[in-house]
Amino acid sequence: MRAPFLTVLAALSLLCASCALSDRGEPPVVAKPSAPPTPSAPAPALAPSAPDEHQTRERMGEIFAAMRFLLPLSLDERAFEDPTRKKRIRDALALLEGSAASLAEHGASREVPFSHLARSLAIDARNIRGRYEEGHVREVRYLVQTLTETCVACHSRLPAASDAPRSEAFLEDAEVRELPIEQRAKLAYATRQFDDAVALYETILLDRSFRAKDLELQGQLDDYLQLAIRVRGEPARAQATLKRFSTRKDLSPILRGRVQHWIAALERLVERGPVTSPVEVARAEIEQARAGHPQEDERDELVAYLDASSLLHRYLVDGRAPHEDQAEAYYLLGVIETRIGRIYWLTQAEAYLETAIRLAPGEPIAKDAYALLEDFLVGNSGVAGHVPRDIREKLDSLRKISEGEVPAARN
Repeated sequence: MRAPFLTVLAALSLLCASCALSDRGEPPVVAKPSAPPTPSAPAPALAPSAPDEHQTRERMGEIFAAMRFLLPLSLDERAFEDPTRKKRIRDALALLEGSAASLAEHGASREVPFSHLARSLAIDARNIRGRYEEGHVREVRYLVQTLTETCVACHSRLPAASDAPRSEAFLEDAEVRELPIEQRAKLAYATRQFDDAVALYETILLDRSFRAKDLELQGQLDDYLQLAIRVRGEPARAQATLKRFSTRKDLSPILRGRVQHWIAALERLVERGPVTSPVEVARAEIEQARAGHPQEDERDELVAYLDASSLLHRYLVDGRAPHEDQAEAYYLLGVIETRIGRIYWLTQAEAYLETAIRLAPGEPIAKDAYALLEDFLVGNSGVAGHVPRDIREKLDSLRKISEGEVPAARN
């Protein structure tokens, strides 16, 4: 099973000397994070102001600073469990928890995917610190490593901005240079160093010392295609890489056929002109993909689903007044997540489908979203026919909204 890396949800050029590790490997001294949000505090109704954006970036820098200490240490069992490092680890985990909670607070008024992932990060950071205080040190090592997936999930939604902040010095740290290449690739992705990330992933895919079946099972193929299609918008580059990858002799017949299907799909993206109706195009792509694979793993359609999700994410953050098709866009993102989502602890399907229901109470799209959400939650939460009470209560509430029986007040 792959051991992914941690989370920082964005712009990390703020990482100056105050965010760096000392030569002794101690946690950095940074500004005290904002207090965690209280449950009773309402989410702000307006988009974040400039000061809030500044605070969000500060919290990101603090999270990154904590992880800059914790992540390399988590890969060394003896070092992480060394009693002499206990205070420094506690300090870093406290910084991580407080900064993540503050990030979730500042991100509450952002688009649903960002706010959902920020909340997930805050919950995970709190739980990790709690498990460490309870003495579950080995478990904490693994949990620290898995947090990177939250960062990648957030950064892989949208095209890279031309002014995206960077932190080039980080990959040059001695501790990071010693990491295995697949972990450096994940870390570059998580810290928005997309040029480095795509080059590292291409090196991995073409390195015959990595078995092709492992590259698929461990997610390197998925990560690379996400990066090439959604973040960089370079289908031609991805196509060229996959053509070289397809010449490997260790591809199984199934994987070889799948890669050829992806290459053909990428060719269609290369030839396609500008998209003026993103929801309509995404809907058509999804319908075609679902028609071809109604009852099975749809990895053959990964490129189509990634392109459709890219169109939908851009549509939802394009800055226009409330979109006529917002509810459908969220519903379609939920469909995609249930079809190709591969990280069970970080699925966003529930957030997408619930948002679709709340945006269109009583409408057909809300009923479709509820039906899919019910199948998804029962399938993932039920054990031997038993569905936990909290899930049943949530579904009952959303069913009433989907049928227009109650107002769609947001939680």
